[in-house]
Amino acid sequence: MKKIISYLEKLTPYFDKFTANTYVSAMRDGLIAPMYVLLFSSIFMMIGYVPNTWGFYWSDEIMALLLKPYDFTMGLFGIIVTVTVSKALADLKNNDRPINKKLNPLAIMISSFSAFMILMADPIEGGITIDYLGSSGMLFGVVIAFIIPNIYAFCVDRNLTVRLPKEVPPNISETFASLIAYSLSISVFWIFDIVFRHFSGGINVSQAIMTLLNPIFVMADTYVGLSIINGAAAFFQFLGLNGPDVVLPAVKPAMFMNLAENQALYAQGLQPIKTLTNSAYDMTAAFGGTGATLVLVFMFAFLSKSKANKAVGKAAILPVMFAVNEPLTFGAPLVLNPLFFIPFMVAPIANTILYKFFVATLGMNAFIMEVPWTTPAPIGLPLGTNLHPLSFVLVLLIIVVDFAIYYPFFKVYEKQVLEQELLSLDNELDGHENKIDVASLAKDLSDKVNVLVLCAGGGTSGLFANTLNEVKVHHGIELNAQAGHYGQHNDILPNYDLVVLAPQVSSHYENLKKQASQYGAKVAMTTGKEYIAMTRDKELAADFVLAEMSKGD
Repeated sequence: MKKIISYLEKLTPYFDKFTANTYVSAMRDGLIAPMYVLLFSSIFMMIGYVPNTWGFYWSDEIMALLLKPYDFTMGLFGIIVTVTVSKALADLKNNDRPINKKLNPLAIMISSFSAFMILMADPIEGGITIDYLGSSGMLFGVVIAFIIPNIYAFCVDRNLTVRLPKEVPPNISETFASLIAYSLSISVFWIFDIVFRHFSGGINVSQAIMTLLNPIFVMADTYVGLSIINGAAAFFQFLGLNGPDVVLPAVKPAMFMNLAENQALYAQGLQPIKTLTNSAYDMTAAFGGTGATLVLVFMFAFLSKSKANKAVGKAAILPVMFAVNEPLTFGAPLVLNPLFFIPFMVAPIANTILYKFFVATLGMNAFIMEVPWTTPAPIGLPLGTNLHPLSFVLVLLIIVVDFAIYYPFFKVYEKQVLEQELLSLDNELDGHENKIDVASLAKDLSDKVNVLVLCAGGGTSGLFANTLNEVKVHHGIELNAQAGHYGQHNDILPNYDLVVLAPQVSSHYENLKKQASQYGAKVAMTTGKEYIAMTRDKELAADFVLAEMSKGD
């Protein structure tokens, strides 16, 4: 097993490179950005349909009012994602472009919106069709979002623009500067739409793609397909990457389409049966974070006789309950730990199979609501299925099964750690052997440092930032920290002096370093144990910040 783990470690840079790819990053950032739209729309699904559980039904007039916000948020999700992905790609491309060759993100967003509408909205008497403005049109919407920034880059690089006299105010000249790029973008997709409909018998491109990919989406929603997807996410997480970021962007469009289909089925009084949805992953396969670690953290906290394991468990128990399991996966560690490879892979797959069985065989509702990923899974699972009675049984069964999977491996690991403690071979949790004279370094720094901490979901970065903010002033330097997830930083980066990357997003270091250098900001990477230690030790976190700020470019 150790040889296998060693081999996988050698492959990690290649996985990092894939995760940091500009288009993969843009798709991930663009899909994350509008998640609040899904959460908001789900509120109205809850208000409209949760009372049905107790036999109460709203009148048709009231239901129409309740579902209007849903129809014009989730029902337009394809447009929203097209716009957000196009902006994310424009921002990433701007990192490598000189100041006088920057792309205009706003113009690109408008172009993407216009192109999407030309392709997806068909005129009918009294209006337009909206069938493909939602999740059904999202897949080709991403294609639009990938192409249009490149059209703008083509025009900017060749100075294809309308030049006005310098006496014209900048806000007006900027409008005309994007005219050629906008015209070319719209013309490309307009001509494509005409040609495609001619040869496809009049159907639009999204309808054709859905017909073509439907067998693949159906396969992905089977026991085997779900197990491969969720097992792959756990596999990459085990390597120290952000597993969901590597695997799930490829199936996110299917997830959102399945959620919309489940909601439509439920509204018709039918059983929602699509098990491949975003919240289904969060609340079943990732029961307590990727790797399904909710039960394991309780073992560490309450069943361990090892001081080190018990300390990790008690420190991690609250974050893990809210699906932030890095304090456990890096603190124990579980990442690249041969002993935990099998349960880390098997538990998510077992949970996935159980969930699929409850839906496909026992008749439980699949997820009809998007639940915030930080919702504790034992609460989020019933909530997302509209409090279906079987969902409570499933929660208990998942806990029992995950306990049975993890316990034998936990006991072996516990024995090893206890032997190390008896031999006084414990390593210091913070991983630092040489103390740095931070006080002398601080003399050459400005009197205030603003720090932005980024992780995959905004969980552990919040712990780090909160710990750092407890210091306030360190060696005469005022420290201010803010947390977020990678992808939120684009518009606020100029406000910070240092960006700290959590281990699970370290693959973005080079991209972020280029972007930060434009504003004179520095970027720092952290290792697993070092990062987790700094979420608990304010002096250690403050020392790290000052040490990184004192480094040369």
